[in-house]
Amino acid sequence: MDAIDELIDFGINTAYDDLPAEVVERTRMAILDTLGAMLAGTRGEGIDMLSDLVHEWGGSGQATLVTTGQRLPMHNAALLNATAARAWDLDDVHEQNTCHVFASIVPALLAVAEARGPVSGKDALASAAIAAETVCRLSSAPRASFSETGSSLTYQCAQYAVALMAARLLKLTRTEARHALGIAHAKLSGNQQGFLAGAMTVRLMQGVSAESGIVSALMAEKGLTGSAEILEGKFGYFHVHHHGRYERTDIVDSLGIRWELLQTSIKPASPCCKYTHAPIAAAIEARQTVGDTDSVEKLCIRVTNREVHDLVCLPRERKWNPDTLTTAQFSLPFTVAHAFIYGRVDLASFQPKARTDPAVKAFMRRIEINTDFQQQGDSRGTFPMPGHVTVHLKGGDEKTTEVTYVKGHPKNPMAMEDVAEKFHACTEFAGLARDRSEQIAQKIMEMHTLPDVGQLMVLCSGMATAEHPQ
Repeated sequence: MDAIDELIDFGINTAYDDLPAEVVERTRMAILDTLGAMLAGTRGEGIDMLSDLVHEWGGSGQATLVTTGQRLPMHNAALLNATAARAWDLDDVHEQNTCHVFASIVPALLAVAEARGPVSGKDALASAAIAAETVCRLSSAPRASFSETGSSLTYQCAQYAVALMAARLLKLTRTEARHALGIAHAKLSGNQQGFLAGAMTVRLMQGVSAESGIVSALMAEKGLTGSAEILEGKFGYFHVHHHGRYERTDIVDSLGIRWELLQTSIKPASPCCKYTHAPIAAAIEARQTVGDTDSVEKLCIRVTNREVHDLVCLPRERKWNPDTLTTAQFSLPFTVAHAFIYGRVDLASFQPKARTDPAVKAFMRRIEINTDFQQQGDSRGTFPMPGHVTVHLKGGDEKTTEVTYVKGHPKNPMAMEDVAEKFHACTEFAGLARDRSEQIAQKIMEMHTLPDVGQLMVLCSGMATAEHPQ
């Protein structure tokens, strides 16, 4: 039996009452967090262009666009809304795999719920948890580094997970669900090249994953067929995309009993790559022990993981001179320099003027990366990578700061109040009235009582896109 068959059984047969209380609560927090990221994303780079495009496509009014409130086909609404959810890289990640988890799932869930509902709050929570667990399990299995394969676990695993979730919400049979996953496998896309180029595809592919998963389920519903053995077959996922190097037990062991989604981190309100967060925290802490930044000769960041180094330090000429929003978000020297100078990294840090701040650019020239890959462990790496920063002062003194578990890590978790605070900061950035923001948050707190979650998008929609605040 291919591992996908066990995931399908898990996806179809798991009910809300089967979920441990901590899984329900973690899923509820992730939904609120993702909605906040999505709303902030309405003012993200490229979202207005994509919104214009899906409006041009038109189509039946099934699901709501977060940007304008107009209703369009569910897969196109999911495409836009999930892209917005990733626009600022504020969404959660699985800590070991650093795979983004809920950004495709939540917009796709709400789009299908609007189009084919009603979907109760309990069923929505169960469906989101199942999809998230699918992402976490699939992304845990590969043993080849993404630096080696170029594959994107985030986008690829999300397509499978959304297809399974959509099949569940559409009430497909087990056979139809298998075909939906087979079609998703045939449509599979996602790679790391956009990170090297600093391209908008980094956020766009999050939306493509949501769109592709929904379309795969709709095709299966109509009777179109997909292949079997899509994970472990000769041309299955792990052989085609990961050189056949994977651990099957990471997918199927204690499925539905041990919940891997509990190992996801909710990011603080720093809209940049998770790999930068611990060094950012260390830099902010180190800054408090240093007087004038002019007294700093250099700041050294220790990087102990090759995947981290390749993603946020290479290519050097771009990471030390970020020329796009995406490059700045995935630049360790930029984010740490900004953190050290200003004591924060937030949405304001990535607006156009902030990205060309002369003080930040000058300080970046004093940042050095010291690599120590002996700690890496297996070929996928060992996470989290501690934020280890040493400040060398011109007088000869050195000050070293290390932060391992930033706020939001499973070992330093956020409470629901922390997530709500981040959510309200995101909605304020989006221009949403505070009373509407409070209303959405309250709906999520009471989600298990809602008869139909499709109405959530009505509350979230209508954020007019605007030029980025200067």
